[in-house]
Amino acid sequence: MKTEQQMAIRQLEEKINLFSSVVNGSFLSTEDFVLSNTHISTDTFNLLLPISAHIQDQQKVGAAIEQMQQQQLTFSTWITQSLLHPDWSNIMQKYGLQEVERNTIMMLEHTNDIDQRTSQSLTIKEVTDDQTFLDYQHLFIELFEGSPEAIALNSYFQRFSIERLHPSTRMFVGYEHNKPVTTGLLIETADSYGIYDVITKAEHRGRGLGSDMFHYLLTQTDNKQKCVMLQASNDGKHIYQRAGFHPIGEMVIFE
Repeated sequence: MKTEQQMAIRQLEEKINLFSSVVNGSFLSTEDFVLSNTHISTDTFNLLLPISAHIQDQQKVGAAIEQMQQQQLTFSTWITQSLLHPDWSNIMQKYGLQEVERNTIMMLEHTNDIDQRTSQSLTIKEVTDDQTFLDYQHLFIELFEGSPEAIALNSYFQRFSIERLHPSTRMFVGYEHNKPVTTGLLIETADSYGIYDVITKAEHRGRGLGSDMFHYLLTQTDNKQKCVMLQASNDGKHIYQRAGFHPIGEMVIFE
């Protein structure tokens, strides 16, 4: 596997570890996979992440999946295309896990050349108090409105403690006319930054507010020499390519 893809996996591994620990969840790390378990039935934050193409301990993988299923905890499995060996394909099939999505893993080499301009219409605040956190979670949950996942995420955020959030993890809310309209998340690890959860309120999409938040996150990197990782849908890829990101692989998601 390419070093770039290994960095992307480490970045995601750090993210799911942080977001399970902040609600007193558990994190299982093995030679074949890592698994975050929030003890809430959310496939957004319960995540099985393979880290090896060839499974060394099939029994351990099976036991972890069976435990989640027996406890009726929904989860998702994220596998880079380069690791999607028949070992993992067979496991997915055995436990009835279906492919639901593919995203492009993208990387920006550094942030030295990022324009420090800020949006004229968007006021961006870091989540540091109850109100900004409430605004962040409402926008996040709205994305899943009307689904069981929205109920699960409400439970998740009720247990969430800002005080327990690691300093390397920064959450932001963008406001237009004092109304929360977009979110963004920036995580720093030893060798990279990761951008996640750039979400725009439905009625405000198509106006560049998400792009403004994305650009702002790039200006918030302290170490300008570190690369930045993100995952892009087909719709979003061109936005990130214009900012200098290039594809380094593909993430396949099973549920």
